[in-house]
Amino acid sequence: MTDEGSTPEDSLRPPGSAGKPGLCRRQRGSSAHQKYSLTNLRTEQEKDRIETVSLLKRIIVTCSAFLLCLVSALTAHVSGAGPATFHVNIGFSSKAFVNVPREDIRVAVRILSQKLARKTVGSADSRIYNSLAEIEQGLLAKKLDAVALTPEDFLAMVSRVPLEPVMVTATDKGHEVELLLLTRKDSGISTVRGLKDRTIAVPARIVQYGNMYFTWLETLLMREGAYNKEAFFSLVKETKNPSLSLMQVFFHQADACVVTSQIFELTSELNPQISKELKIIARVDKLAGGIIVIRPDLQADLKQKLIQALRTIHEDQEGRQLFLLFQLSELIPYRPEYLRATEAFFTEHRTLKRGISRKH
Repeated sequence: MTDEGSTPEDSLRPPGSAGKPGLCRRQRGSSAHQKYSLTNLRTEQEKDRIETVSLLKRIIVTCSAFLLCLVSALTAHVSGAGPATFHVNIGFSSKAFVNVPREDIRVAVRILSQKLARKTVGSADSRIYNSLAEIEQGLLAKKLDAVALTPEDFLAMVSRVPLEPVMVTATDKGHEVELLLLTRKDSGISTVRGLKDRTIAVPARIVQYGNMYFTWLETLLMREGAYNKEAFFSLVKETKNPSLSLMQVFFHQADACVVTSQIFELTSELNPQISKELKIIARVDKLAGGIIVIRPDLQADLKQKLIQALRTIHEDQEGRQLFLLFQLSELIPYRPEYLRATEAFFTEHRTLKRGISRKH
């Protein structure tokens, strides 16, 4: 609001400057100069900003190119090879997994295959096989380069399909698997014959070592002259995993069970009362766990890289976590003697079965 007789411009003058038009003109001139200076300043700042952004872009592009070259050089140095030239097709028997959800298996197998691909400087495809026939077809058609097999499958295939065993699985206890027949100490049972008309818990055939559990149990019975486990026992309980079989005996829900020594020791560590209350009445040891085979006709450099990748895959955190899922610690180079006890194991079963079949 302005005083009567004053102009709107008078209200913008500093106190005491009324009636001094010269001063107001100087201020207006100074204000116009300031506006011009600010405009110039903004223009200069905008130019500087544009130049700075442009410079940063050039630096980023240059650094990216340098880093790309550096990574490529390091990859070539570490691998000893140039661009990716290998492709590996890897197969896994579904029997190689211990009560692991199907989707978890797929994810683990894919990650494992990708790690192998990175280590062999190439790419990889993976597939889980549910039947031995499919694995054989894949190998014969050269659609498979490497396969993880159970010892039983390997022994069944080796006479029909060219196979080169290169690695065996190992736990923190070593590469050998030991099977145990357990009962309670207070059961009064001390022999296989003492289990006649009793109940037994056995891990299902679909879990790791599943067929080996049943093969051994049948062998034990055939040694006693029995040929039918259903007729010998009052009940055969198949469980989802070995730990459940063991707990059936611990909680008096079964008279005996078949498990690995690894499972017995692990559960006893978690609950020492288990080893105090259960006892071993039969055992078989020095069995093979799992075998990695490759096609013998793979090109030599790919074969060498693949074997080296398998030997070192457990050395980083990701590899150790994957092996934990498979209840393994590492893969070790195959030796023929690692399979001798396993071959004898299955040979005895076949021999006894043929003998009993002739009698009946």
